Amino acid sequence: MGKVRQVLASLCAYTHLWQVVRERRLPSSARPGFSIALLGLFCPFFWIALFTGASKAELIFHGCHSGLVFCIGVVLMLKGLGQHRKSPE
Repeated sequence: MGKVRQVLASLCAYTHLWQVVRERRLPSSARPGFSIALLGLFCPFFWIALFTGASKAELIFHGCHSGLVFCIGVVLMLKGLGQHRKSPE
């Protein structure tokens, strides 16, 4: 059973994201953007609206807001990765 769990975990995208954060393979200049992107992806307002059966307009509002926050986080993360690659090590 443990081997099956390891195989399933190796296929899960969230496991890979957690390893990136935990093992600190992401440069420190890109971590704030990564955190903001995760906040947009897991925005509680969107998920609560989705699971409680909110109106279509409210769901679209929260979805657009979460998407915007996610995109801002990705842009900041890419900017941080670019700064990391340009800096001399």
